[in-house]
Amino acid sequence: MKKTIIALIVIVALVSIGAYVLTNNKERMKEKTELAKVVNATVPVQVAVTKREALGGSFTATGSFSPSKQVVISTESAGKIVSISADEGQFVRQGQLLASMEYETLEADVKSATANLKKLETDKQRYENLVKTGGVTQAQLDEINLAYTNAESRLINARERLKDTHLTAPFAGYINKRFIENGQYIASGKEAFEIVDLTKMKMVVNVTEDQVLRVSQANRIKVSADVYPGVDYEARVNFVGATADVNLNFPVELQITNVKDKPLRGGMFGRATFELPAAGASLVIPRAALLGSIENAQVYVVSGDSVVLRPITIGRLFSNNVEVLNGINEGEKVVTSGQINLSEGAKVTIL
Repeated sequence: MKKTIIALIVIVALVSIGAYVLTNNKERMKEKTELAKVVNATVPVQVAVTKREALGGSFTATGSFSPSKQVVISTESAGKIVSISADEGQFVRQGQLLASMEYETLEADVKSATANLKKLETDKQRYENLVKTGGVTQAQLDEINLAYTNAESRLINARERLKDTHLTAPFAGYINKRFIENGQYIASGKEAFEIVDLTKMKMVVNVTEDQVLRVSQANRIKVSADVYPGVDYEARVNFVGATADVNLNFPVELQITNVKDKPLRGGMFGRATFELPAAGASLVIPRAALLGSIENAQVYVVSGDSVVLRPITIGRLFSNNVEVLNGINEGEKVVTSGQINLSEGAKVTIL
């Protein structure tokens, strides 16, 4: 008997719980249905609250170092290398002799051309005197003048060919590579030496479209290298690229003065910090909120449960944000997503 009563009590309890769950589910479904009606009657949007931010400070870009001057010295004429005066790693002065090629034959050509020119110079002076007295004709004098001019050209060419047998340094720097050996016969245009100037280095960094506008505003540019922690190098801007790459970054080339006891070398990794003047806080909104062009920008501003389309004036541009000069106030909500479905006065639901 007791077991029957207990079983009945359990059944009644289960029925009561089931009824409660069903009733509760019906209430939830009703709430969701009502909410769906409200949402469907409005446009779902995402918003951002306008705020003031300090837009000064600094920004950092990375890159690698390379010599400011780096050239390969090539031979101007063919011949045999008879002496080498500089080797890899050696510092050379501007104009210093690096190597010589066979030059005896060319030296003889210079002597012959010099002697021929002197003879024609004497003949030219004699003919100039004789033409005045009628001893020679003007045509004969013209022939001597032509021969003298041709002799001058031959002497200049001979001297240039002789000069080409001596390879000299175009500027002061270090011999980075030597491509020739003593006794080697080389053709014209053959690479002989690579020389680099390490007194000044350069580094190309890539900056974003908002940073490139502020490069010229930098009070100071400090460059550091990972191999010399805590050491700063002074730098200045050589040039700023006129066009961006596929990632919308602009190249900026910096010239850096090297430090003797902490020398930078080509290929080292470095960072450039552009220190900008301090600036007051400006009203900033996300770029995603903008409608129309920069010159005629508009935004949807949330007012109560609807939106108002408002024109604004844009100042400086940044990668994700823009400065607003007037048109909206701090603390107002601007629509950043869902504008395509909006119109003036549309009801919205903020997601």
